[in-house]
Amino acid sequence: MRHYLILIVFLSLAVAGQDTVSIPDVPGIRLGENRLDFPGSRDRFDSLLSHLQEGDKHLNILHIGGSHVQAGIFPHRLREHFGAGRGLLFPWKAIRTNAPTDYNLTPSGIWERSRCTELLPAEQLGLSGAVAVTSDPLASLRLELPAAYAFSRMRIIGDGEGGAEPYLVLEGGDTIAAERQGRDFLFELDRPDSVCTICLKGMEEEGRFHLRGIWPEGEQHIVYTECGVNGASLPSWLRCELLADELERLCPPDLVILGIGINDANVPLSRFDTEAFKARYRSLMDELRRVNPDVCFLFITNNDCWLRVGRQRRTLNRNTQKAEQAMMQLAREYDAAVWNQFRIMGGFGSSNRWVGARLMNRDHIHFLRPGYELLADLLYNAIAIEH
Repeated sequence: MRHYLILIVFLSLAVAGQDTVSIPDVPGIRLGENRLDFPGSRDRFDSLLSHLQEGDKHLNILHIGGSHVQAGIFPHRLREHFGAGRGLLFPWKAIRTNAPTDYNLTPSGIWERSRCTELLPAEQLGLSGAVAVTSDPLASLRLELPAAYAFSRMRIIGDGEGGAEPYLVLEGGDTIAAERQGRDFLFELDRPDSVCTICLKGMEEEGRFHLRGIWPEGEQHIVYTECGVNGASLPSWLRCELLADELERLCPPDLVILGIGINDANVPLSRFDTEAFKARYRSLMDELRRVNPDVCFLFITNNDCWLRVGRQRRTLNRNTQKAEQAMMQLAREYDAAVWNQFRIMGGFGSSNRWVGARLMNRDHIHFLRPGYELLADLLYNAIAIEH
C-alpha cells in the first residue's frame, strides 16, 4: 500500500493511453529516489487522482516558480505528457525578456513593464507576475499557437485607461470586438482558431493599456498553467495582489506544483531564515487554498547549485538542504507531496556532473533544454508509476 497513490496515477494514465517515459543513462542520477514522498496524509491526492482515473472532472494544474518556469521547457514537457491544454500566455518579448517557445506572441510598438521581482512594483500584479503596459497607438501582439491549442474563446486580462480596449483581428481579416467581463475582455469566436492579432483602440489621446495576461479557452479536459518570472522568490509572488482573484475566475487550481525556493536560498548561509521561508510559503499556500479548499500541493525541492561568495568565487549552496527540510515540514503540515529534485540529481556537487553531461548551464543554477526535459520526464515517471 506504500505506493498506492502512484499506482492510481499509473492506472489513470494507462486508461488514457499514455505511457511512461524512458530515461537515458546519466551517471550520478539516483533513479531509486525518483518518487513522490508524503510526510503527511495522502487523502487529498487520492481524491484528485480518482478524478484523473475516472475523467469525470475538469482539472486545473498550476506550476509556479522563477526562471526554471519562465523558460517554459520543464512545464511544457509535463503538459505534453499529460495531454493538457495551454493556460496563461504572456508577451514576454514585449517586455524584453526570454519567452517559452511553445507559442509565439510577437510584439509591435512600444511597451513598458512591471514585474513581481521589483521591490515596489509600479502596477497591480496577478497570475503572470508581470504587466506589459503601452500607450502606443500602433502597439499590437500577433499570437500563434499550435493547432492543438486552438481556442474558441479568449480572455484578455487587463485594464484600459482613456477608453483603451483590445480587439482581435483574425487571419482572414475578420475583426472581433470584446465584451467586458469584470477585469477581463472576453472574445467569442465562431470557430476554433490558433492565430490572431491583438490590437488596441482608443489609444489616440490619453489611452493606455495594462496587460496582465492572455487566456485562450479550448476543449481540453486538463489545463496546465505555468507562472514563472526570472528571479522570483516567495516575497515576489506575495506581491501579486490579484493572484487569488485571477485564479478564482480563470482556473481554480486542483494541483499546484510549487517550484519556488532557488532564489530565496540564493543568499549567504547565515542569512537564510528557514522559519521566514516557511512562513512565506504558508501565506502563499493559504491564499491558494482559499481559492480551492481541496487543492493539492506538490513541492519540487531546489536543485543542487552554486552560490556566489565573491566576484570570482563560488561554492556549493548549502542552503539547498535547508530549503529541502523546510519543504518536507510544510508538506507534513499541508498533506502535500514532495518530489526531491536535489536528491534525484545526486545531492551535493551533482551539478558538476550535470554540467559535464551538457544538461546544465555553466552557471550551475539553470539547466539546458535536455536537462529541463529530463527533469520533466523524471517527475512524470514519479507520478505515473510505482518504483
